[in-house]
Amino acid sequence: MNEPRLLLSPESVTERRAAAAGPLAPLAASLARDLARVREREPDVPRDKARMTRIGGRCPTDGALLGFDPFSPLVHTCPVCGRVYDDEAHHRWWIFWYQLWLAERAVHGAALAVLTDDDAAGAFARDVLAAYAERYLRYPNRDNVLGPTRPFFSTYLESIWLLQICIATDLLEARGETSLGGTVRDRIVEPSRALIASYDEGRSNRQVWNAAALAAAARLLGDDDAFTGAVWGRSGVESHLAGGLLADGTWYEGENYHQFAHRGLWYGVTLAERAGIALPAELLDRFAQGFVAPFLTALPDLTLPARRDSQWAISLRQWRWAESCELGLARRDDTRLAGVLAALYAPDAPAPWRDTGRWRTAAESERNEPPTRLTRADLGWRSLLHARPELPAAEPWMPESVLLPAQGIAVFRRDGGARYAALDYGTSGGGHGHPDRLNLLLADGPRRWLDDMGTGSYVERTLHWYRSTLAHDAPLVDGKSQERVDGVLDAYDERGDWGWALGAAEISPGVRVARALVVGPRYVVDRLVWTADREVTLDLPLHVDADVDAPLAWAAYDAGGAGGLEDGFDFLLDTSAAPLPVGQVVRLHAPGERAIRSSVEPSPDDAGGDRASCRAWVAASHAATLVRAVAPSSPGRSPRRFHAVRQRGAFGGVTTVWDTRGSVADVRVDGDAVVVERLDGGRDEHRAAAVAWRVVQRRGEQVREVTLAGATPRAKGTAEHGVAFVEMPRPPIWLRKPVRFSLGASHYRRSEESWEEAGRPASEVTVTHGSDGLTVDVEVTTPHPTFVKEGTVNPLDNERAEINGHGVQLYVQPALGARPASEIFAWLLVPDDRAGDAVRVVPVTPAAERVRPRARWRRTASGYALTAIVPPEALGPPNVPFGFDLIVNETAPGRERRRGQLVLSGARGEFVYLQGDRHDPERFVHMWWQQPA
Repeated sequence: MNEPRLLLSPESVTERRAAAAGPLAPLAASLARDLARVREREPDVPRDKARMTRIGGRCPTDGALLGFDPFSPLVHTCPVCGRVYDDEAHHRWWIFWYQLWLAERAVHGAALAVLTDDDAAGAFARDVLAAYAERYLRYPNRDNVLGPTRPFFSTYLESIWLLQICIATDLLEARGETSLGGTVRDRIVEPSRALIASYDEGRSNRQVWNAAALAAAARLLGDDDAFTGAVWGRSGVESHLAGGLLADGTWYEGENYHQFAHRGLWYGVTLAERAGIALPAELLDRFAQGFVAPFLTALPDLTLPARRDSQWAISLRQWRWAESCELGLARRDDTRLAGVLAALYAPDAPAPWRDTGRWRTAAESERNEPPTRLTRADLGWRSLLHARPELPAAEPWMPESVLLPAQGIAVFRRDGGARYAALDYGTSGGGHGHPDRLNLLLADGPRRWLDDMGTGSYVERTLHWYRSTLAHDAPLVDGKSQERVDGVLDAYDERGDWGWALGAAEISPGVRVARALVVGPRYVVDRLVWTADREVTLDLPLHVDADVDAPLAWAAYDAGGAGGLEDGFDFLLDTSAAPLPVGQVVRLHAPGERAIRSSVEPSPDDAGGDRASCRAWVAASHAATLVRAVAPSSPGRSPRRFHAVRQRGAFGGVTTVWDTRGSVADVRVDGDAVVVERLDGGRDEHRAAAVAWRVVQRRGEQVREVTLAGATPRAKGTAEHGVAFVEMPRPPIWLRKPVRFSLGASHYRRSEESWEEAGRPASEVTVTHGSDGLTVDVEVTTPHPTFVKEGTVNPLDNERAEINGHGVQLYVQPALGARPASEIFAWLLVPDDRAGDAVRVVPVTPAAERVRPRARWRRTASGYALTAIVPPEALGPPNVPFGFDLIVNETAPGRERRRGQLVLSGARGEFVYLQGDRHDPERFVHMWWQQPA
């Protein structure tokens, strides 16, 4: 047997063979049964490249992910409604899952061959690798969504796939199979790693997998320098341990992305350790904490809160979560992990026995299954290679209240974890973060009263709703989603059955909001206060479908909104409103049959009783409006009603008391005082101070006082989640005469092809100011001008179809330095080759709907030319700088997506992926014009 290089040592192979024949024999046998059903068929490598579209892989009726059956490439079934689909779009999406699934089956077979001497499994793995070596270079590296790739549409998917190819090759060679390794290295590993290395995604969770794949490829190729770079480089394994995992062991983008990134880190750390690299002990401690971190914030039904771009109601009762715990426990003792495994493996666990879905696992990508009871025989091949032969004895884990200060979430649990309240105040979460600082979560058993709805498809229009502040139980200002800021924790304390957290954030320039969550033995008090340096409108959504027990004067209402793409107001239906007088406490009552439910199996006591309904008492500090509307619910579920409290002024506040157990009789609010009359005859008097909360409980002659304090320093996590470009300030450009810009290599945002490979696209731009406004002349050099026709529907994603053809994106921001910041005018200018010199002007921002440039175009010998005249009102007054930028989209025959862009303000070596038609105003060039004397 040869020496393995990636995940195992020769000594560990001997130990693992003994475990596979001993305590882990049931796992080895079940994995062998899974592979046997695969080996009945020839490994069929798809000829087509995977393709991402708006409808691919999702049921058009209910939005659910279609089931993945590796043996059914043409027929796809919705697990929710049972409808069956056979569209080409679904097949091309199926290919992406299948490619990952097949690559993992190669690892699966190689592992069984090494540890159990299963010759048939080894032969199957060899056949898969040989088929991929023949096919890989035939896939086109074109029309990708997120980075260069051949079989897929995003680089990180190829990284996951390549990682499996490398591990399977290494395991087969450890068993003595040497005839295929050279071919796999030449035809797959070397060209694939070159593609992956060309696209660095910085601090993204996807780059974790890129780094792991590059490390595995370098190790397999014997490239020590490249391996060192994959571990210690700017975007390598160590940098993600230090800059992606926060000090409390959580991934900065939230629980769902934590699991995805942490699995990638497991490969990176294991590869580094196998190569003899000693990573910093502090970072390894952080990594170890990451195995248990998702369980610390889990909801009572053992599902993840759907914070940020997460799927909704992901159950932790899945085999891959059990495997994560097993791998963590294999590294070091942890009573919490042992307790979690005891709970997951309990024979009386509150979930049915069902198919775990392991046999159709698509490598390490996120594909969730319904909750099920589990045993160690349900684990995957990684456990066969690394899990402890025997688990330590442990009692099932009992969740408690927890503060994760780096992630910025405080979770309070009562009644053995059945009652759950959380304040999400802290880090904004990077690219997958939502503008939802000071969001509130509230659950009781399997019922979710204030829930985070997560995100559905990234290519559907509803993505903009789920990413809005309005879709959360968090405050927003002037109809705009919050600024992407981090919040801070001002106080946290827990004394007996009372606890509180006080968070704060500047959610809009000059608008500071503080929110106190006070959790008692039977109810929750929520107080939000805000101040502003000007008069603003503040909305506090309360996403609970409720009836209002008060004679309010409801009337149809236009909720307004700022009109931004992700402000959320465009999704509202049946909106009405009623005045909410000062001092009036309004009770909201959500009947049990209309309660927000999780998708997991209900517990036996979920049919009624004290969890059958939720009541809330709401009061505003000043005159307010209570708004109600219908909006999208969690992805795949019917729209539902919600409420929002709206206040106008320079300061204000909203107090809410939530009762999920039927213990509150009435509530009174008077300034800083909140009085709660209990059904047991007692009375609780609450009063807020600067950084303290005082509760006086009275019942008869008995009096009990509790003061919650716990002022805490405003320490944020240690991670950095983006690349900051620091540049010398550029002086504004005076438009005394025409100004000319030549756009070329330094202005090019590429896709798969570099500027040279794309034919050196270029453009000349001339900007002139005159009495009729700003004249912009654009001359584009391109051999094949291709313009998207009016009315074209984009089948690929939720971007405008026009961006995937030739055309110009034009941006103007008047009166820079004004406060609040000036609105931005943005238009897409697309020549219409069917209508003479006409140019279609497509507004991108709400302001651009009101003011539009005049434009015309013509063909030239080298491409086309376009002239646009921007009206004076879009520029602002004289002697005040305005922002300007221009982007030229370019494509080539045979492409579905644009090939690249020329950016007037400079491209900084960027890629065009996911740019859409949005542009950062910080990038704008500053220009001035002067009123003629």
